[in-house]
Amino acid sequence: MSAEKNEDLTPMWRRCAQEPGSRKVTGMEIPAKVSLFNRTLEVKGKPGTLISINEGGYYEVILEVQQRNHTVLFPIAETVLIFNDAVPPTATEFEVER
Repeated sequence: MSAEKNEDLTPMWRRCAQEPGSRKVTGMEIPAKVSLFNRTLEVKGKPGTLISINEGGYYEVILEVQQRNHTVLFPIAETVLIFNDAVPPTATEFEVER
């Protein structure tokens, strides 16, 4: 299998994690303000800042804990992130005839 085809099979989070700095993931800018949900840590809707998605399969988030900011790694498989900024609506490119 060629390197080009391998890149197509690479998950989006891994492709984006390979380039440091600000980048887009499915239309969202990183760093981004998010709300976090994680059952293991009993986090429900806690505000944080997503700063990266690393190759090990973790979201790297800055979270306020006891009035101090901490960097926390949340496993992607066990964590839900909701971006606080909504995705702008896209214009429809077709019309339905009636």
